[in-house]
Amino acid sequence: MKKKTFAVIAIIIVLVILLTPIRMNLKDGGSVRYKSLVYEITKIHQIAPDVDGVKPYIDGFEVKILGMTVYRETNE
Repeated sequence: MKKKTFAVIAIIIVLVILLTPIRMNLKDGGSVRYKSLVYEITKIHQIAPDVDGVKPYIDGFEVKILGMTVYRETNE
């Protein structure tokens, strides 16, 4: 019984460590990145190059799992 309880507690601790994100503010115009050991989510808000008639910012989202991009959407 003690081994089973220890195993459950160890699994919960490992999951908390792997899935708890750290917030990072990027210096590219306002992007925010939430990064953990397993995944990374970036809310993109970058200053775009000056072009007439185009939004001054690039907005979007990017999701990476284990370092591979699984979703990316921007208004470029």
